[in-house]
Amino acid sequence: MTRYYVEFWRGVERDPDYQGDEFDSPKEASEHINDLLHEMISDPWEEDWPGCRFQVMASGGERVLAVPVLAAMSALARKAAH
Repeated sequence: MTRYYVEFWRGVERDPDYQGDEFDSPKEASEHINDLLHEMISDPWEEDWPGCRFQVMASGGERVLAVPVLAAMSALARKAAH
């Protein structure tokens, strides 16, 4: 059974300090990323997010999904405003 995990990237480098959980499906991993993004929006973080992204990777090493942080945060904020 293929497992999926989340990575955090800053530009071209994967953040080795981010330890993503494993998930049974890309959908579960995507929901986890969505939760993280909501947390990043609502909590005061002293981070600069340009060039950052989350990636969902399959246990075989292939990338399944890439989520740019700023674009996703912007979409969530627009959705919350309506």
